[in-house]
Formats: sequence, C-alpha cells, structure tokens
Amino acid sequence: MKETSAMDAVAGSTNQPVTLVPSQAAGTLRSNGEVLRLGIIYMATGFVLFALMGLFGLLMRLSHSDFLPLSATWFYRLMTLHGSGMVAAGLLAAMGSVAAVLSTSLRLSVRWLWTAFVLYFLGCGFVTLSVLVGGFAAGWTILPPLPYESMGVWNLWAALAMFTGYLFVALGYLTYCLLILVATMRAYHGLSGALAWRYVFSGGKDTRKLLPRPTEILATVMAVIGILTVIFGAVLLAALFAQAAGLVGSVDALFAKNFVYLFGHTLVNSNIYLAAGLVYVILPRYTGRPAKLNWPIALAANLTMVLILLPFPHHLYEDFAQPLWLQIVGQFGSYGAALPVLLVTVMSGLSQIYRSGLRWSVPVILTALGLWGWIFGGIAALLDSTIGINQLLHNTLWVPAHFHTYYLLGALAFCWAYMYFLVNDLSGAWESRISRAAAWLYGIGGAGFVLMFYLSGAEGVPRRYAVHLAAWRLPDQISVPFVILLAISLTWLGGVMLMQMKPAWRRTKGTPGGTPGRTLEPPPRAPEHGGKAWRRWRRKALS
Repeated sequence: MKETSAMDAVAGSTNQPVTLVPSQAAGTLRSNGEVLRLGIIYMATGFVLFALMGLFGLLMRLSHSDFLPLSATWFYRLMTLHGSGMVAAGLLAAMGSVAAVLSTSLRLSVRWLWTAFVLYFLGCGFVTLSVLVGGFAAGWTILPPLPYESMGVWNLWAALAMFTGYLFVALGYLTYCLLILVATMRAYHGLSGALAWRYVFSGGKDTRKLLPRPTEILATVMAVIGILTVIFGAVLLAALFAQAAGLVGSVDALFAKNFVYLFGHTLVNSNIYLAAGLVYVILPRYTGRPAKLNWPIALAANLTMVLILLPFPHHLYEDFAQPLWLQIVGQFGSYGAALPVLLVTVMSGLSQIYRSGLRWSVPVILTALGLWGWIFGGIAALLDSTIGINQLLHNTLWVPAHFHTYYLLGALAFCWAYMYFLVNDLSGAWESRISRAAAWLYGIGGAGFVLMFYLSGAEGVPRRYAVHLAAWRLPDQISVPFVILLAISLTWLGGVMLMQMKPAWRRTKGTPGGTPGRTLEPPPRAPEHGGKAWRRWRRKALS
C-alpha cells in the first residue's frame, strides 16, 4: 500500500496529479488551509454534538428498559432534542468533510463558510433552549396543532424558539449550499458543466470539457436539492409563524405534514448522499486506485436530483385524506430513489476494496461499515415504503431501526472515517491496534443496537411511546450494552483525534511541500508503507 499525505488525499488520487481548472491554478494552500481548518471545526463540532445527542439516546433506551425510568415529560423532551440534534450534528459533520475535500480544487469563501457555521450554530442553540429551558416536547416533526396546543406543558415562546432554531439552521445550510453551487458553477462554467450534462446525455462519449470529480458532482447535486429543501421548510415555517401572529386561524394539518416530510425527509437524505461522496475520497487513498467520474456515477447523481424529492409521501400512507396520486408517487419514488446512487456508490466502494491488498486502517474499517449500514438500512427502508408492509410496520420501532442503520452506520460512519483520516494523516501519528479495534467496536455496537430495534419493530412494538410494557423490554435491555460499546468506541476514537488535533492544526498552516506560496500540486510520493525508508520519509515530511 502506498502512503499519501492528507493534502494529496483531499485533492485527488494517489496516482494522479491534482486537476485544476485554469482559474484555480494560482490558488495556494494558504487560502486552502483556512478552509481546511474551518472544515475541521465543522467536523469536530458535529462530533461533539453527536456525542451529546447519543447520550440522550442512551437515556431513552435506559428508560424503555426500566433501568432508569424517565417521566413522560422528560422522555418526550429528550426525544425531540435527540431527533433534531442528531440530524443537525450529522449534517454539520458532512458539510465540513465535503468543504475540506473540495477546498483544494475549488475556491471556497472562508467568510461565507463562517457565516453558514454561525447561523447553523445559532439555530442549534435556539432548539436546545426551546427544549431544555422551555420544555418543548412535540417531536422534531412539530406537527400542528401540537406546538400550539401543549395543554400547559410548554409556553408559546418555546414553540417559537423551536421554529426560530429551525429557521436559522435552514439559513445556515442555505448559505453553505449557495457557496458550493457558486464554486462548482464557476469552476466548470455553469450548472450544466458542474453536473456534466454533455457527458451524461452523450452516453459518456463527450469528454471535451473538464469533468468534475465524483465528490464535486455529488456536492453540486446536494447543493441544488438543499436550496429546494430550505424553500420547502420556509413555506411551512411561514405558515406556523403566521398562525402565532394571528394572521391565520390555523394551519391545515395535511398541508403541514406533507411539507414537514418534504423538508425533513429530503434534508436527511441529502445528508446521507453528501456523506456518501466521501467514499470516492477515502478508499482511493488506501487502494491506490483512482476514483474518476464515469457515466454511471454521473447519471446516478443527476437522477438523484429528481428522485430524492419523491419518496416523502411514504410517511403519509395511513393518512386517508392524502390524494391517491401522491401515495403512488411515494411508492414508486421510494423504490426509484434507492437505486441510482446507492447501487452505484456501493458497487464503486466494493470494487475499490476488492483484491486491492489494502491495510484495514480505521478510515477503511469505518467506510466499509458505512457501506454495510447503507445497504441494510436502505433495504429496511424499501420494505417499509411498500404500502402493504407499511400498514404493519410504519408505526413500530422498525422505522427508527432503519433510520439509525443508514444514519449511524452509514452517513455518520463515512463522516467519522474522513475526519479520522484527515486528522491522523495531518498529525503524522501512528495508528494503533486499539484504534482499529475501536473502529470494529463501532460496527459491533451499532449493529447490535439497531438489531434490537428491528426485532421490536417486527414484534409490533410501537414507536414514540414513553413507557414500554414489560413484555416489550427484553430487546430494549439487550440493546443497552451495545450502546455502551458504541460509547466506548467513540470515546477512544474521539480521544485519539483530540490528542492529534494540535499537530494536525499546525500542519494546515503549511503547504504540501513545505514551501510557502506553492500551488496545489501533490507532494512527492511516499515509499512503500512500513520499513526504514518509509519512517525516514515520514520524519522528513513532518519536520
């Protein structure tokens, strides 16, 4: 296996020079380093927020197990904060990871990235204030009329704080998406170039124009979808604020539910696909096989831009007032959206691993676990999106089971894989066997945890119940040790990254070859991993 530096890794293949468009040729690592440092801030903040939300999840599992019972009021508070906060944490980590990847080939504004981060963080603060101080406990879905009909459990200001938090998070994400979209359009001369439309519509034959890398085209697609998603969310929030101001009597419940899931479901899926783009960055660093854009990847990315908007009605199959045509769209859209990027990305990832002779380091282990989680979580989601099966499973713990599978063991595994890789490689630290064991422990703990959810869902245990009957508690109790294994794994990996953060941070202020002002070309290739030659090269590179 060939070793490569993080600067080379975020830029391109180990065996390929970095491809820059003419307008970017003058870009130096000094400006790139600022974006890279900000990307690390995004990822680290997301990791800490994820750990806190995971702690709340553990408390809910302990309550269901009857090991540490919570009052219904506090259970629903934690459920609300856990649901909204976990998605916010994962999305923030994915945003930071992708910004770091794109920073060596695209010009990204540090000012706008900071603006997006501050808006996003303010939103998270409002949500936390709403729940922990105001007692808001209507769930992340904030479905009317519950936010305004709390029966005295929370006040109006708590609901408004929750809506304000959502608004700021949406504005932060909108700022980020606009930044990414403008950067890719400038680099590839318009939206059609950033999405490789000539290449797609020619069946992969027209390669006259510079093609974006896989991560770049996926980032462009997710930026477009992100802008649309924020618009959908703004429509709902405008209606809810109008009701609070007395401008409208009430918000139609079916309208609200459609827009809640059009916003929320699409946002979560955008997060997953954004993180999946990291597969094309991480694995080539260890296999030595270049990850170039090909026609299946380009086609799948473009199809996803439309198909990702279609599955949300499968959350409304049981709403009898829902128009029939939307139910049909939900059925076929759910199947259609799962196939393009899922199959293409998974097959690309497996083809990278197959007979590559790679070393199973922490980033590779987490990426492989991410592919596994994405596959199995996607299959479980497809089952639930089938109308006949949905009638049995949708209001059971099967739904949080499939979501936790492709989020915890899918999107977040990709994000932590890239974060660990970047920090570890920048710091030049040696990876221990304990760290690799901790990465496998993440998979074992996560798999055992979600399996208990699946078993409960298959038995018909309802979701969103604060108290579980004694007959339901065995899977809950078995899941607790697996959650603790997850916590141990994340504590170790987080501690390792924390210890390596200072030298990694210092390295972002330099350039690949150590000479100020050099353009973004890859550093000299390292000798074969291991042995005296490699150690001498490593010491020299880090000196």
